[in-house]
Amino acid sequence: MAPTLELQDRSEFKARMNEILTIDPRKTVLLTVDMQYNYLDMEEGASPVLPDEAERVLTHAKVLLDFARQEEIPVVHVYVARRQVELNRSSWTYGKDGRDIKLSQSPHASLREMGDRPEGSKRSQVPVELVAPSDIHVTTKRTMDAYFGSDLDMLLSRALKPEAVVITGINTDTCVYATAFSTSNRGYRPIVISDCVASTRGKDSHQMALELMARSIAWVLTVEEFKQKVQTGARVAVS
Repeated sequence: MAPTLELQDRSEFKARMNEILTIDPRKTVLLTVDMQYNYLDMEEGASPVLPDEAERVLTHAKVLLDFARQEEIPVVHVYVARRQVELNRSSWTYGKDGRDIKLSQSPHASLREMGDRPEGSKRSQVPVELVAPSDIHVTTKRTMDAYFGSDLDMLLSRALKPEAVVITGINTDTCVYATAFSTSNRGYRPIVISDCVASTRGKDSHQMALELMARSIAWVLTVEEFKQKVQTGARVAVS
């Protein structure tokens, strides 16, 4: 029998870390990671999040992205759109091995036999309400880490050159988590917006991932907390 684990209260630590965070909008980039119909549409998606979670993410992400554009913060959508030859060659062995024996990682949806976001399919696309003409699209994401194997690293390091990288998207406990670690490894400040992330593996997996990131690797803010930080940072920058 596994021993009972006592969870430590780290709320004071997280509050103090958020208190000392400053954000200069001129040195900030906002990422959406796999923010696609595949996860946010119960009819189209192969691995949808819960309907109320999809509504939460879409509603808050629209507000966040409109605000970012208003503040001239670059918006980058980084996501998977697979070529036909890639569809049966998963780079994620844990997920593939589960699917091979018909196991669904989602507690609220059965396994759906669909190709993983093939190029040109609706489920590979970012919802139209989250996209603007000025946005940048990186469709070469292939693993949970949005940097690995894509041109996101080159885009940020050579062109956009941020200090802070704001992360939204799906899934909190895999691609958002992996991208937050990789963001930190590259010397940027990772900021995860809790209102704008969710997990197909359920609300508990989502919350556990947020808690772990806030304790160890990333600032976790709400949309309103982020807006306040940006507005304060903008005033400081012009003073």
